Amino acid sequence: MGGKGSGNKMVAKNQAWKKSPVIGDNGITATREEIGKITAHALEIALWDEIDTKNPEQLRDRTLKYLKYCIDSNIKPGNLGLYNAWGMTKEEVSNVRHREPNSLRCAVIKKSCQIMSQIREQLMSDGKINPVTGIFWQKNWDGLKDQQEVILEPKKQIEADQTPEQVQQMIEDDIPIDISGG
Repeated sequence: MGGKGSGNKMVAKNQAWKKSPVIGDNGITATREEIGKITAHALEIALWDEIDTKNPEQLRDRTLKYLKYCIDSNIKPGNLGLYNAWGMTKEEVSNVRHREPNSLRCAVIKKSCQIMSQIREQLMSDGKINPVTGIFWQKNWDGLKDQQEVILEPKKQIEADQTPEQVQQMIEDDIPIDISGG
């Protein structure tokens, strides 16, 4: 079935997934050595002695230790790395921020996250992060959002004794719609 060329097309078609950033190589461009380095750093941080995560001073000291480690090891800090250093999950951090908004512990967490946000912003400003990635991170980690403010002010008030027909006429008068098609 099929000639010489059709078999090649079938192979090419069946391997199209290799070009997918999601399926093929999962969009990873790091070398094996780089992945090993990243994994070693994550493991080292995870193996640090536990701290009392309810103690604001210990959280603050651990933040400073994590950032110093990142500087000394020449790695980019990230929120999840920081949470790993604290011995907390993203959900636990979120719970503290929502349940204890005025606590000293929450203040340390917010300040630490603000530092992480500043690092991301500076990387973006210096052109060291793809803007799409940076915007995604800022929306997901830093609370930024696309927002347009729209203020609607009625030109005329609708009175309680007006009929639906009268209200409809007011709308038609205020919003002219050309239905003639021309």
